[in-house]
Amino acid sequence: MQNGAVHVRKIISGIDIGSDSIKFIVGEIFEGRLHVLSASKFRNSGIERGKVVDEDAAVDSIKKAIEDAREVLSVDIDKCILGLNMINARIAKSENSIKIENESHMITGQAISTLMTRAVDGKIPQDFVLAGVIPIEFVLDENKIVERPIGMKSENLKMRSLVVALPRDYVSVMLDLVNKSGLKVIDVVPNAVGDYYAFKNHSLDEQSGAIINLGNEATTISIFDKGELENTSMFPLGGKNIVKDISYLAKIGDREAYAVYKDIVLANSRLANPNEYRIVVDLNGEKIKINQFDISEVASSRIDEILNLVKKQINVLTKREISYIIVTGGLTELRDFKLSLERAFGKNANLGKLNVLGARDNSYSSAIGIIQFFEKKLDLKGKGYSIFNDSEIVNMTNSYNERDLDNNSLLSKVFGYFFDN
Repeated sequence: MQNGAVHVRKIISGIDIGSDSIKFIVGEIFEGRLHVLSASKFRNSGIERGKVVDEDAAVDSIKKAIEDAREVLSVDIDKCILGLNMINARIAKSENSIKIENESHMITGQAISTLMTRAVDGKIPQDFVLAGVIPIEFVLDENKIVERPIGMKSENLKMRSLVVALPRDYVSVMLDLVNKSGLKVIDVVPNAVGDYYAFKNHSLDEQSGAIINLGNEATTISIFDKGELENTSMFPLGGKNIVKDISYLAKIGDREAYAVYKDIVLANSRLANPNEYRIVVDLNGEKIKINQFDISEVASSRIDEILNLVKKQINVLTKREISYIIVTGGLTELRDFKLSLERAFGKNANLGKLNVLGARDNSYSSAIGIIQFFEKKLDLKGKGYSIFNDSEIVNMTNSYNERDLDNNSLLSKVFGYFFDN
């Protein structure tokens, strides 16, 4: 849409297609930070264990998330960044060099694009497709290491990077779902990279650690060394297993179990109230009481199992000394999850805390992070991008100006700030 403009508005959307829900974020990168304009989340019953079991249901959930964002922003949305799970991912290191042959030896965005293209050569296994090139560092003449070489002078430029590849069939199915919902995918980003960028700071970039995403059907463990994705793995346990446990032990249907899970379950039974209960109908058609303490004991046991498996998997994935463990994902939104995390890891792990106005829920971490990574990749090339053109931004601004918003309300402040500057 607008590429290469000096003052382009950097408004970008990202979508994370989970088995439990669709997360859709539209945000603007302003002065180096992401400001969320809309955050939408809708239940998704069309995907199980990374496979589409009901295409119509999955597409319908995506459309609902898009429509919700459209209603908030009063503008059509037809492009997005797609986050992809690290299912059977292949990660390869790459190192490539080029000569800067222009007369001034000035490094351009085109030079960096050329290096990214060359990084892929010979790195994609058969039946896999490219899911991302992740620059690690650039090396100029005299072995000078820089993060952003554009505009600098050097006769030679080297790039160390990681090339992430995912199974062709999986990527094709995800792209097809998004396309059928009416969105055009402008780039794909591994969700593990998104999770890192959602919490990225200078301290993390200097240390080795792990980012853990506890999802609905799967848990993903990703090991990073100074911002470099070193290893990743997944195992099939998550929030859905707690729902199944409740269903089995209470002898109630999955829908009733999910309602109980959302309503009264705590991640740790320490503060659970045995006198708080819900009445549900079991599989025999009889009304039964489910109290918070007993059902939270069930959830706590399953969460302990998951976190203990995470600890073991970290030791398998890396022999480095771990300086940080950040835990994110939808399961961490269960009340009192921090108590379970402390019981499993002591003070060695931290619950992820998104520092983004408008999307504090950890289930949004991947969708937020893929936008931030995409913007950084464009910045390396000296480019800007927006999913909206100038007239659409004007229409969006006018729409909010026409509404009867209190000038002191948060919404009026947010949109006044974004669109009047």
